[in-house]
Amino acid sequence: MLTIGYDEAITALQREFADCADFTLRQMQAGSHRLTIACFKGMSERGALGELVLRPLLTALKQNTFDGNYGEVLRCGSLRTPKSMPEVFDAMLRGDVFLAVDAESGGQFCLANVQAGLSRSVEEPDSDVTVRGPRLGFLEDAEKNMTLLRQYLRTGKLKFVSLTVGKLSATRITLAYLEGRADQTVVDDLSRRIASLRAEAIMDSGNLEMLLQGRRSPLFPMMGSTEKVDKVASKLLAGRVGVIVDGSPFVLTVPYVFAESIQSAEDYLRTPYYATAIRFLRFFSVLLSLFLPALVVAIGEFHPTLMPGGLREQLLEGRKDLPLTLFWECVACLAVFELVREVGVRMPRTVGDAVGIVASIILGDAAVGAGLASSLVIMTVALSAVCAFIVPVYMYATVLLRFLFLFAAELFGFPGIALGMVLLVALTAQMDSFGAPYLSPLSPLHPRGMEDFLLAIPKKTLGRREEL
Repeated sequence: MLTIGYDEAITALQREFADCADFTLRQMQAGSHRLTIACFKGMSERGALGELVLRPLLTALKQNTFDGNYGEVLRCGSLRTPKSMPEVFDAMLRGDVFLAVDAESGGQFCLANVQAGLSRSVEEPDSDVTVRGPRLGFLEDAEKNMTLLRQYLRTGKLKFVSLTVGKLSATRITLAYLEGRADQTVVDDLSRRIASLRAEAIMDSGNLEMLLQGRRSPLFPMMGSTEKVDKVASKLLAGRVGVIVDGSPFVLTVPYVFAESIQSAEDYLRTPYYATAIRFLRFFSVLLSLFLPALVVAIGEFHPTLMPGGLREQLLEGRKDLPLTLFWECVACLAVFELVREVGVRMPRTVGDAVGIVASIILGDAAVGAGLASSLVIMTVALSAVCAFIVPVYMYATVLLRFLFLFAAELFGFPGIALGMVLLVALTAQMDSFGAPYLSPLSPLHPRGMEDFLLAIPKKTLGRREEL
């Protein structure tokens, strides 16, 4: 407990929070005692503060029945005795109320939790929409997020480890894992990395993900990210570790492997035949988004004889008056599409979608009508871009790789595409996420793990611990 006097504690508070307009410190006389209440405006529930803290405490002080035991007097849910003034400062900044009573034996101090509800209500997340299944999404409140996970995993084996990162933000980071399922080495390694961070502030889980990657920023994500509660609960059952960042509705999961990008929560609610077909479709969509423009350029400029005669003649006829080569035409259309997509994202939601759709249609039709682009290239770029949205976690990496493969096709044709593909596979094969091979269960090959890669067999894999 605090060993300083009543006046010293009040002076320390006034010095620490000087020039803070939202800081409130009220001193009053109750019988033979002096009472001080300190808090921040808006962070404490006024009704609860008056009924559960002020009224019973003032009554006890006026009747001289208060002996320093706040637990017998106050009716709020959470009370604790501070051990140092820095602990008091931190608790008040998180919404606690500081109480100090000047007694003959010295200062008697307490921290009471009567925080106001600042978070929004539980809603379905916009970033991960499903037709069937649970619709609960995480909030910006870490404590409520832990409660949401408890609703899915009602077991004492669900453990939470709390850490604090950020010199100025003092952001609470909570690790969630299932004892006996998660690899304790991963839990310890993740705790050590987070505790060793020297960041000024953590505003979102994306900041933490970036810092944990170290100096070398990988092209592909090393940590999963989702707003859906059931999805994180399933990952914890599979043996992963969840990372909850206070203030962010996105929860990170580690380790993260490529197989997760083509999985969906609805795959475990459908028939295995349809779910497997959809997974193959997602996998080939990734390949199309990466290689389709490059293949069109390689065939059109290096290997035109591979096209059927009628298609080759139609392509040549449609391109004879175009000012740009097939390569630069693809580059220009891809760049324009990315520009339109970025405009749609940055515009207000009410008009962003409409702007993106209208701009794409008008620009595409105008480019073909003006003889600046061919219909083949417009269709190629549109299909490649649409396929990238099927696996949104790789959407931004796909944009960069698509241009790289396009340049390789322009320089070397099919050999350039093949070389780029080999380098991409070699790069991902040597990657690991917190000790787990990134291409697991494909490389190294794990037959039991293949039941939940391109294949979807929910009866065998639902709730099963993965061997990463």
